[in-house]
Amino acid sequence: MENAARNGVILGIVFTLSIQQRRRSVMHTQIEERQSERRSAGAPVRRGIWIVAIVLLIGLAVLVVVAAREWPFTRETVIKSLRQQAGSAVQIGNFRETYFPHPGCIAENVTFRQDPSAPALITIQTLTIVGSYHGLLTRHLDTVRAEGFRLVVSQQAAPGSLENLGKTGLSIGQLVADGAEIEFPSQQPGKAPLVFRIPKLDLYDVADSRPLNFQTTVQLPEPPAEVEVAGQFGPWQSGQAGQTNLSGSYAVRNLDLGKFGGIAGKLEASGKFGGELQAVKVQGTLDAPDFEVRQSKHPVHLAALYQATVDGLNGDVDIDAARAHFRNTTIVGAGSVSGQGNENGKTATVELSSKQARIEDLLWMFLSNNPPAMAGPILFRDRVEIPSGNTEFTKRVKLQGDFGISNAQYPNPQTQKTVDVLSADARGNAGKTEATDNKLGNDTYDPGKVLSDVKGHVSLSDGIAHLANVSFDVPGASAQVSGTYSLLNEGINLQGHLHMEAELSQTTTGVKSFLLKVVQPFMHKSKKNESVLAIRIGGTYNHPTYAVVPKAEK
Repeated sequence: MENAARNGVILGIVFTLSIQQRRRSVMHTQIEERQSERRSAGAPVRRGIWIVAIVLLIGLAVLVVVAAREWPFTRETVIKSLRQQAGSAVQIGNFRETYFPHPGCIAENVTFRQDPSAPALITIQTLTIVGSYHGLLTRHLDTVRAEGFRLVVSQQAAPGSLENLGKTGLSIGQLVADGAEIEFPSQQPGKAPLVFRIPKLDLYDVADSRPLNFQTTVQLPEPPAEVEVAGQFGPWQSGQAGQTNLSGSYAVRNLDLGKFGGIAGKLEASGKFGGELQAVKVQGTLDAPDFEVRQSKHPVHLAALYQATVDGLNGDVDIDAARAHFRNTTIVGAGSVSGQGNENGKTATVELSSKQARIEDLLWMFLSNNPPAMAGPILFRDRVEIPSGNTEFTKRVKLQGDFGISNAQYPNPQTQKTVDVLSADARGNAGKTEATDNKLGNDTYDPGKVLSDVKGHVSLSDGIAHLANVSFDVPGASAQVSGTYSLLNEGINLQGHLHMEAELSQTTTGVKSFLLKVVQPFMHKSKKNESVLAIRIGGTYNHPTYAVVPKAEK
């Protein structure tokens, strides 16, 4: 019992000591946690103090650097920089500096002049410059925005003008000049300037002696059109602007062909370009779904591939190669579009030729007849000149060329019948032809459609085609005529000779044949049994008249 009591007492004492030890451990832990919380609460405060200190040090460093280099966004500093850049006198109207959130400035009514009394070369309504405090150290601007920008490109720039273009020592992330205008004054007295409007102009990564990337939309003044261009330009070659490199891609939208006069339709084109500004190589395609010569009122789908060289200083174009297609006709050509003397606008001069053309397609394009009067393959080589102006296209276009039509047919049944009868008569088969006609018992006539060959030389000016040595050949007969044909009223005035294999009396039957036999000895013959008659063709394209006069033998 004593042992048990003693053991119980010992266990009680141990349990009590254990509880007290646990309490002291818990209290010690709580004290340490409170101290840790105090230390943790003080850490953000200390970190904040360090961050503020670092920012203040950086700000102080920036201020020291800026103070050493001069704050770049004052009126005087901006004027000085612009004057050095353009080599011109600079004036600024209202001016305001900005500091937060970005350093910069806003200048209004900015003008550049060769000298204070000269007309303005560049005007900017509002020039906004946005930088950064980091950019103050690296000479970098985030954005330059020129609103109401207008440039007059002077061919008589003052010495040293633009010499420092692209040598600012600055880099610019983006330069925006939406709504800009560029004016090219005419070198000809009294001629209106050429003005290009630019709804969108973005330049990227502008820096010294490096090409700048650009994206722009330009509204062409003549003919009206909208052009989207993206690419690279530069670096600018001071004093030798024509040697500045240019490359990229383009798309032409809604070019109005109606402004050329005499033609109509909308044209679209796209392609790539590259080279020096004075000789930019261009290649691309064009598409005119509704091209029309107004006089014919026959729209055709015209498509073309081309390669050209463009002088970016004056807009002249050398067409190195072109291939156009419409209906079943393909035409190749080369030429130029350039200014001529004191004329307004430009004159197109093109050498055209084809071995894959159809005469009905050409007649469809230029004449109002439906269907065209003749069908068949045609070979030709022409020189075409289209001066600028507002007169009708058919009056302005000039053409010199030679042509040959083989195996021609005539869609109009009455015209084909006339050709068939002529061939039969000329071979002395007049009776057979008439018998065939009589067997039909009606106006229908289709004995097989005689084919003809036509060739000659044409000279077109002022809407009048002058035809020389035009020959017309069918089995048994050939004719050679010269004269004129009017594109304006389709009037015909041709004279020449008709050669037939048969004697004149064999070209008809009945009383006509008997009377011709009486005068046969007086007919001119170039070969045995061959008749030669003087002929005249008049009237109009739709209603021609024929006069055949026997020619007395000399």
